[in-house]
Amino acid sequence: MLLADDQRGGRRLGRVASLTTAVVLAVLCAVLGYADGTGLFAPENWLDAGFVPRNATSPAWATVVFLPLLIGGSAVAVHRLVRAAGPTASARWVFGAVWSSLVLMAFLAKLAYSVLLLVVAGPGGLHLFPTAGALLAECGMTGAKCAVFGPLVAGLAASAYRIGVWRLHGRSGGAGTSGEGPESGETGTSGGGDESGATGTSGGGDESGARAARDSGPGVAGVARIAGFAWLPAGAAVALQAGTGGFAWAGGPIPGGLGTATLVTGVAAVFAGVGLWRRVVSPRLNRAGTGVLLWSLATTLTAAGVLGFAPLWVLDGCLNGFGGALFPVASVLARVAEGVTAGVCAGVVCVPWVAELAWRRRTEPSAERGGLAFAVRWAPPVAIAAVLSLAAGTLAPGTGTAVASIGGPTQAAGGDRTELLPLTVLRREGHDPVIGDSTGRQVLLRGVNVNQLIDYGRPDPAKPTVWPLDDSDYALMARYGFDVQRLALSWSALEPKRGVFDDAYLTRVRTAVDQAAAHGIHTVLDMHQDTFSKYVGAAPGTRCRANASPEFGNDGAPKWATRTDGARACGFLGRDLAPNVQQAFTNLYNDTDGIGTEFARAWGRLAESFADDPAVAGYDLLNEPGPGNAPGVTSSILLGRLYQQAITSIRSAESKVSGGFHHLVFFEPSILWSGLGFDTTPPAGFAEDPLLVFSPHLYSESITMDQGLGVTLTSIEQGYETAERTARAYGTPLWSGEWGWFGEPDGFRARFGRFLERQNTDVLGSAIWVWKKACGDPQNDPAATTSGGGVVLYTCPEGKPLPSPAFEITALSQAYPRSAPGRLTSLRSSLTKRDLRLAGSGTGTLDVWVPGADRPEVRNSGLTGIRLAAQPGGWRLTAQTSGRYTLRVA
Repeated sequence: MLLADDQRGGRRLGRVASLTTAVVLAVLCAVLGYADGTGLFAPENWLDAGFVPRNATSPAWATVVFLPLLIGGSAVAVHRLVRAAGPTASARWVFGAVWSSLVLMAFLAKLAYSVLLLVVAGPGGLHLFPTAGALLAECGMTGAKCAVFGPLVAGLAASAYRIGVWRLHGRSGGAGTSGEGPESGETGTSGGGDESGATGTSGGGDESGARAARDSGPGVAGVARIAGFAWLPAGAAVALQAGTGGFAWAGGPIPGGLGTATLVTGVAAVFAGVGLWRRVVSPRLNRAGTGVLLWSLATTLTAAGVLGFAPLWVLDGCLNGFGGALFPVASVLARVAEGVTAGVCAGVVCVPWVAELAWRRRTEPSAERGGLAFAVRWAPPVAIAAVLSLAAGTLAPGTGTAVASIGGPTQAAGGDRTELLPLTVLRREGHDPVIGDSTGRQVLLRGVNVNQLIDYGRPDPAKPTVWPLDDSDYALMARYGFDVQRLALSWSALEPKRGVFDDAYLTRVRTAVDQAAAHGIHTVLDMHQDTFSKYVGAAPGTRCRANASPEFGNDGAPKWATRTDGARACGFLGRDLAPNVQQAFTNLYNDTDGIGTEFARAWGRLAESFADDPAVAGYDLLNEPGPGNAPGVTSSILLGRLYQQAITSIRSAESKVSGGFHHLVFFEPSILWSGLGFDTTPPAGFAEDPLLVFSPHLYSESITMDQGLGVTLTSIEQGYETAERTARAYGTPLWSGEWGWFGEPDGFRARFGRFLERQNTDVLGSAIWVWKKACGDPQNDPAATTSGGGVVLYTCPEGKPLPSPAFEITALSQAYPRSAPGRLTSLRSSLTKRDLRLAGSGTGTLDVWVPGADRPEVRNSGLTGIRLAAQPGGWRLTAQTSGRYTLRVA
C-alpha cells in the first residue's frame, strides 16, 4: 500500500515539478529575449524575429525549434525524474536534477537548431572537423548560459516539489516519508551495488514496467558504476580541442598543454561523477526504469564535466593570473561551456554503450557474463585511447605551418631601404609567427585607418561624409613615421550593379596606394562595412520598442546585396545589432541568391588589380562582420566559410597575373569582439592558407559595451592577451586593424599610453582609427563642433583645421623599428620623449624610424654601417646586423 502511495505521489509531484519548470523557463526566456534584443545573453535572439519563420534564414526558426526543445524537453525530463524518485527525494536533489537536465537539454536543443541552420546554409565549403569543433563549443556555451540562470528555474521547481510533498503529507495525515531520509519503500542497499534488495517500481504502474525495472534498472546502475565515468577524460580532451577553436582567449598557457589539461579535468570529472552517482543520484533512482537511469547518467556526466573544469580554471588563474576587471567572469563561463561539452561528449558514447551492455546483461546466458565483465572492464580504456587520438589528430586546429613562396619581386638583405617589399608570414620553431618581408625581416606595421574612400550614407546632406584624399595626407602620415595605411573601401562603390565593377573607383584606390607607397607606406585594403550597408535605414515614422531606436544605414554592401527580408530596422544597444542588419549578414553568410559568391568575386577583382604590387601589404576581408541571426554558428562556422570563399577567389586571381604573388590575408572576428573584447571566432582550420593574419579590433576600455555601464569587463592589457592567445591557436601573426576612441580627456591620456606601451612590450603593430573624420560622417555627433575621433581635426561645420593634441602627436610618432632582421626580442619606446631601446637577433638591414629635428644619439652593440638620413618629421636609421644586436636611440 505504501508503494502504491509512492507511485501516485511520484506522478503527482512529477507533474507539479515539470509544469513549474516549463512555466518558469518560458517566462524567463521571454523576459531575457525582450530585455536583450541582441540575443547574446538570452537563450536565443528570437523575440524580435516574430513567431513564424518567413524564409529559410529567418531567426524565428529558434521559436519553433530551439525553444520547444528546450522548454518541452526539460519539462519531460523533470517529470520522469521526479516521478521515479517519488516523494522520498529531498528538495536539494530535485534542484540538482532540474538544473542538470536543463543544462543538458539546452546543449541538445542548440545542437538540433544549429544542425538545421547548417542544413539550410548547405554543406559546401564546410570542413568536417573544424565545423564539428566549433559546433560543440557553441552548444557548450548555450549550456553554460543556461547553467547561469538555471538555478532560478531549478529553485522554483524544487520549491514547488517541496510544497507538493507537504500537501501529500497533509492528505495522508502525516504518514509516509519526509523527503529527507532514506527511501522507506525499499530494502537492501541503495549506495550503488546491484541493488538486489530493491523491489517494485515507481516509474510505471503495470506488471511489465515493474519487471523491466527489476531486470534492467540494477544492470544499468551497476554497469554505469563500473565503467560509465571512465569516458569523461575522453570527453574532456574533445572539449578542450573544441574550446581551443572557440574560446582560445579564455585560457593561458599551461605546462604540458593538452595533456596536463586533460589529466586535470579528466581526473576531477571522474571523481565528481562517481561521487554524484553513488551518493546522490543512484540511491534515489534504484527502482527507476532504464530510460530514467540513462538520462540520469547523462545529466550526471554533464554536471561532472562542469565540476571537472573548475580546477582547470583555478590552475589557469594561478599560473596566468585571474586578471582584474570582470574578465574572470567571462573566462569561467568559457570553462563551464567546455565542461558541459565534455560531459555531453562522454554521454554520447557512454550512455548508448551502457544501454547495450545492460540489455546484453539481461539477455545473455549467465555463463557468458564473464566475457561481458571483461568487456566492461577493458572497453573504456581502449575507447578512450581511440578518442584521444581522434581529438589530438583530427580536431587539432590547423596552424598552416607551410610558408608560401613569394612569386613576385624579392630583394636580398641589405638592399635599398626605401623600396617597399612584399610581405609574408615568418615562422620559427618555438616562436609565434610574425609579419615579415621577402628578405626575412620582421616588420612592424604601424599606422592609421583612412576612411576617405568609403561610400557613406548621408545623415545630413549639407555636410560632407568624408574629406578629400590627396598626396598631402600621405606626406603628413610620413611625418608621423607611419609605415601602413588601412585603406577602407566600400563594396557598394566597387560593384554598384551586380557583376559590374566601377573602374573609376578602382582608379581612385590605385591612386591612394601609389601615393602612400611614394612616402614609404604600405596599404592594407579593407572591405569596410558598418551596419552592413547604407541601405538598411529605417523608413520615416518607424517606431521601435523600448531600448531600441530606428536604424541608420552607414556603409558597406551595394543595394542589390542587401537582403533584410522585412526584418525590423531597430537597433538595440547600438547600430550594428538591429534585426535587419543581422538578417542581411545571415543571407550573406548563407550565400542566399549567390550573394556570398559575388562578395568573393569582388575580392578576386580587387586582388587581380594589385596582384603584382608589393606596396599592398594584404587584404582585410571584411570589417567587423555582424554576428548574424545565430551568433556562434553564423559568426563562426559560416563566417569562416565566407572567408574561405574570398581567399580562394583572391588566390585564383593572383595566380592569373604575370608577376603576381600571394599577399597577406587579414581576417577579423565578428563585431562582438570590438564590443566585448572577446568572442567566438571562425573555427581554427577554416582555411589552410599560410599567409593568414588574425586582425581583431582592440577597443577595450574604449567603445566596448561595458564602458556604457560604467564597468570594465576586459581591460586594455586583457584585450591584448585574449587576442594573442587566439592568434596563437590559429598559428598566425596578430595585427590590430583598429583601436582608439578612448573617450573623455580625463582618462584619454592614460589609456592611450597604456595601449601603446603594451604594443611595444609585445612587439606588435596596429592602425589607429581614423586619419580624418568629416562633420557629416554618420559616426560623428551631429551637434559636435569638431570632427572628433580623428588624428587630424577640423571644426564643424566650417571644416577649418584644428591642432591635434600634443601628447597624441608625440605618442603616435614615437621611435620604433619599421623592420628588423630575424626576430626582435625586446622593444621599449617612450611616449613623451625620444628614447628607444630594442634588442634582436638576425642578419640583414635594420630600419628604424626616429622622430624629432635634432640628430639622434645612438648607442649599440652588434651593428655596423650605421646611417642616419633626415626626412620630414624625423630620421631614418639603418644599420647592418649579423647576429645578436641592441640599439638605444635618444
